Amino acid sequence: MNALPIRRHALGLPAGSIRAAHTLVIVGLTCALLVKPGSAAPIPAYLIYLLFLILGHYFASHGTTIATRNSGHASPLHLPAGSVRLLIIVALAGAVGWRMSQDPEGFIEQLAASLRVLEVQPYLPIVILGAFLVGVVLRGIVGRDNPPQWLQDFEAWVSLLAIVGLGIETVIRLVVATSLEIPWLALPTWEAILGGVIAFYFGERS
Repeated sequence: MNALPIRRHALGLPAGSIRAAHTLVIVGLTCALLVKPGSAAPIPAYLIYLLFLILGHYFASHGTTIATRNSGHASPLHLPAGSVRLLIIVALAGAVGWRMSQDPEGFIEQLAASLRVLEVQPYLPIVILGAFLVGVVLRGIVGRDNPPQWLQDFEAWVSLLAIVGLGIETVIRLVVATSLEIPWLALPTWEAILGGVIAFYFGERS
C-alpha cells in the first residue's frame, strides 16, 4: 500500500479530520432524532441528503485523501485507525435497532414523515449537489496536492462554523421544538445554507 504524500492538511490536523468531525456530528444528530422517545418528527431533508453524500464520500476517501491503516500517517482526529468508521456503523445500527425494537410503529411513521419532507423541499438536492460540484471544480483549479495553506484553513474554519450551526439545529429540534410542542419545525433557508456549506467542503476535499 503506497503512503499518502507527506504534506500539511487543514489546520495542521491529519488528513480527513475536518470531514470526520462533520460526519460524526451529522450521524450523531440523525441518531438523536431517531431515538428520541415517542417522536414521529421527520428527519430533516438536508440531514438525509448529507448523510448519504458524506458517508459515501468518507468511506471512499480512504487511501486517496484519507490515510489507510497501513500508510504510516495519522488517522483522522488522531483517533485509532478505523475508529471513526466503526463509530458510524455502531451509532447508526444501534439507533435504528433500538428504535425498531422499542417503537416499531413510531419508527415507520417517522420514516414516512421524512419521505414527505423530501417532497416539499425539491430544490434542496440541487443546492447540495451544486455546492458539492462547485467544491470539486475549485479543487481542480487550485490542485489536490499543494493547495494554498490559507485557503485550506479558511475553508476548514467556515466548515467548522457549519458544525456550530448543526449544534444549534440540535438544540432547536430536540429541546426548543419539544418544549413548544411543535411536531415539525421547518427551517428551509437555514438548512439549505448548512447543507450547501458542508457539501462544498466535501467536494473541495474530494
